[in-house]
Amino acid sequence: MNTTVNKKIEDALLDFYLEADKNTIEEILQEDISDIEEYKKKRNKLLFMINAKAKKQANDALIEKVLNYFEDAIQKNTAKPIAYLKQLMSENHSLALYHNFDKLSKEDILLIIRDKNLIEIIEQIEKDGTEE
Repeated sequence: MNTTVNKKIEDALLDFYLEADKNTIEEILQEDISDIEEYKKKRNKLLFMINAKAKKQANDALIEKVLNYFEDAIQKNTAKPIAYLKQLMSENHSLALYHNFDKLSKEDILLIIRDKNLIEIIEQIEKDGTEE
């Protein structure tokens, strides 16, 4: 099967197992798995996929929060966030060409914050918010 189809099947199974009740899952597993080792392998794979999906969703939410914050700051021309964004840009010399901040898109901001510690950025944003 092609990898896209496999991915869709795995995502659908993951969503099903996340939403199904415990008894239904146990019945399905007992029908499909007679060997306890096989059961443990499937369970570990499922837990890994659940954790990976949760971490990805949390990371995506953090990125979205940072993007929205900087986008709002640019629109409102707020000094501290723009200064912090300039500081982040100065750390990456390939982004030195951006001089017109009011024209930055979400994709441009994403390029700026990529490879940065999102937790540090969030902490700085919250710190700046409490100082105002």
